[in-house]
Amino acid sequence: MEALIRRIKEIAAENELGFTIRLPNCEFVTSGYVVAMLDTQNSFGDEGLRRVIEMASDTTGIMGGWNDDGLFYWDAVYIIHNRERAIELGKANEQIAIYHIENDDVILI
Repeated sequence: MEALIRRIKEIAAENELGFTIRLPNCEFVTSGYVVAMLDTQNSFGDEGLRRVIEMASDTTGIMGGWNDDGLFYWDAVYIIHNRERAIELGKANEQIAIYHIENDDVILI
């Protein structure tokens, strides 16, 4: 787990605006709508990262991180390829936005 945490922190440092990866190989996800899971909302720091890794490993196998004014948020996420379904899932997970990877577009919901 410690090696994975170090690798994810390296990825975060290299991708300050954000990223989405598959675990455990840290392969970048390159398509779809990213929808954060409610259960990992407001996960910060090493403790939050560890919790997100565990949740993602037990569910979708996908996690991401994004920077908001210097604070890095970690989330276990879903990747959905249908916009309407992604918006529905975002609302069900009480998100204020989802992210479309291909268009580099934040979609407020």
